[in-house]
Amino acid sequence: MKTSDRGNTFVSWTLRFLLIVTIFFWGLFSLDVFNEGYNFLETVGAFLVHNIPSLLMIIVLIIAWKRENVGGALLLLLVLCFVIFFIIQSGRLMYGTLIMFGLPFLIGVMFLVNYYFLGKKQEEEKPPY
Repeated sequence: MKTSDRGNTFVSWTLRFLLIVTIFFWGLFSLDVFNEGYNFLETVGAFLVHNIPSLLMIIVLIIAWKRENVGGALLLLLVLCFVIFFIIQSGRLMYGTLIMFGLPFLIGVMFLVNYYFLGKKQEEEKPPY
């Protein structure tokens, strides 16, 4: 799969790795449904519902792998939607929510910074032909 030509390669791979680790970390939270005593269908349903954020971030990771600027913007939008959803659900701002979504937000910002600001010197030094 061809990756983006812009940006720093080391930063790109580091951000991808961090997003994969974040997705696995969030997936760990869904494992608590197996201790709730549900029947099989309820357990599968609860497991899928708990993995919605992880599944959405996997989709964003696939997009960011090819186009970092679009993936970074989608990740920021996704994190913003998650935070708004959790604020509406709880009725107040919880700092744990902000801490949990801080890393994906920073990864999204860094995808954009990497695409637009890092590695441009390499692109400008190429001959125009």
